[in-house]
Amino acid sequence: MLTAESYIGSNDFWNTVISVLVGVAVGGLGAWATFSSNNPRRRLAWTEVSNQSLVPTTASGASSSVSISHANSSGALTEARLVELKIRNAGRRDIVQSDFTLNDDSLIFDFGANIEVVLDRVSVPPSAPVPAFIASGTELKIKKAPLFRGQEVSYSVLVNGPEREVKLKTAALLNTPAKRVSHEARQNRKLFVALAAGIVTAIGSTLVLANSVDNSKAEEVLKLKACRYWDVHDPARAEKDCPEIKKP
Repeated sequence: MLTAESYIGSNDFWNTVISVLVGVAVGGLGAWATFSSNNPRRRLAWTEVSNQSLVPTTASGASSSVSISHANSSGALTEARLVELKIRNAGRRDIVQSDFTLNDDSLIFDFGANIEVVLDRVSVPPSAPVPAFIASGTELKIKKAPLFRGQEVSYSVLVNGPEREVKLKTAALLNTPAKRVSHEARQNRKLFVALAAGIVTAIGSTLVLANSVDNSKAEEVLKLKACRYWDVHDPARAEKDCPEIKKP
């Protein structure tokens, strides 16, 4: 008779555990895929990647007499800073021009300091169109343009003024919420996903190994039982197929 004590840890037990885990995982992934396809998520993420002063300070911490000038600036920049802003289509659908409900006033960022010039703008992937912009005072307006799913666009902006956090002033995109994501949080999320995948893989490997070991033990027990039978009813086969029993 099979008891609970003999069942737990047996070959049938591990087979049942693995089957249940695989069934739950497959069912969960299937439900998630169905929900995702029927309800595509739309989201715009943005990050202030860096905000670096270009003017050195003195040993006492006060501003030095060094200044920076630029061809497009009206004069010397005594508080020049280089700010990198990154926007990313973090949803599962492309953002199209018609989603900009206020046209070129749909997506506006306030840098808190006067914008002197936008030095560079880069898209990943490079083949995707890069949205143009309008810089006025402390504000950077992103002109309406398609943003493909997963596309990232970075703007390197030269400002003159004290350090201020970039703020999202306006986000009028159809059914597309905009959310600030810190650079560190995104890196930590990637690390967490990689760690979780490693843990799941390790658990799966452990279950498979346990099942393999249990199968080996079960085969060994069956062979011993067969050898006992052959030892009585078929000595020739027992001598041929069974290991020699060493007497102490």
